[in-house]
Amino acid sequence: MLGKLLKYDLKWLYKVLIVFYILALSFALIGRGLSEIENSIIFNILGQISIGISIAMMISIIMNNFLRMWARIIRNIYKDESYLTHTLPVNKKTIYLSKALTGIITMFTSTLVILLCIAICYYSKENIEFIKTAMQSMVA
Repeated sequence: MLGKLLKYDLKWLYKVLIVFYILALSFALIGRGLSEIENSIIFNILGQISIGISIAMMISIIMNNFLRMWARIIRNIYKDESYLTHTLPVNKKTIYLSKALTGIITMFTSTLVILLCIAICYYSKENIEFIKTAMQSMVA
């Protein structure tokens, strides 16, 4: 029964999160592509605007993930849907475990999408070398 609870919770959350994932990735790709065009101020400005929109989408992914998960918990456990949830032949621990696992899974996928967007927007050899030297100075 945990699998069915997870399936419906994940389906409910990913219905909206997928849209934000696609928007963030597409604006990151557009921004990277436009920023690579040299000797064009207009394309450079449009690329920076697209990267800014991608960063806004990344922040929106995190906020939307937390808020939708919180709304799902409140609606399923305390509001009108709770009558149906509590009449299921499932232990309360299983319901809470389903909600916790759903939050962990969606945060993990959101983190992966955000890291992918950051890599698309800012990957270069100079940035990698800067990160390596910064990490070495932190360790030493």
